[in-house]
Amino acid sequence: MKNLLWIVLALFLFSCNEKGFKTYDGENYLAFTKDFTKDSTIVSFFFHPGESELDVPLEVTLAGIPLREARTFTLVAVKDETDIDAANYQLSESYTFRSGMVKDTIYVHVVNSEVLKAKAFKLVLEIQGNDDFVPGVSSFRKTKLVISDIAAQPDWWTSVVIKSYLGKYSDKKYQLLIEVTGESDFSACTPSEFTAYALQLKYYLQKHIDAGNPPIYDEDNNENMKVTVIG
Repeated sequence: MKNLLWIVLALFLFSCNEKGFKTYDGENYLAFTKDFTKDSTIVSFFFHPGESELDVPLEVTLAGIPLREARTFTLVAVKDETDIDAANYQLSESYTFRSGMVKDTIYVHVVNSEVLKAKAFKLVLEIQGNDDFVPGVSSFRKTKLVISDIAAQPDWWTSVVIKSYLGKYSDKKYQLLIEVTGESDFSACTPSEFTAYALQLKYYLQKHIDAGNPPIYDEDNNENMKVTVIG
């Protein structure tokens, strides 16, 4: 008898969802994947030579009932927490979260200018609620971009990259990595690709010494430049 009652209740809840009624767990919560109070997205045109505009990827995640069809939402700049000029970024009228996804990526357009060579500026964005989505908890409903045209440690240079591939970050090492590999954005690299790029830098540093030159000194880390990749 108890099993029958549970089946009837499940059918009732399913029917409600099919008709568009909200059940006790019917809200869809949308949030960024980074904790706004702890993490920022670092964007520096310095490491994208020749580029005057960039599309910055931001991950958003869904908690609730999976979407059967794509839904849209909007972002707004939080004025009292943003100090970058509106001419340096562009927000779309709406952003799309695709069906069947629990995590999706949207893009915010940023534009370079001379003022970004002097300092880093903040752009704080917040998810707006609508009929389809409720913003997530406060620390994840907002995200912060730090935008400049000066050297800065990128997000992908994580503790894993430090330990297994490139060693401690410095502006000088990053600049040399770009020169040696011809690449500047390593955010989508697989472990094998990271290994290959790190080895290019490692071999370059060794060839520099083999040619009779002193080791390249890394002033930021107060040591001769080195990478941690094995090979």
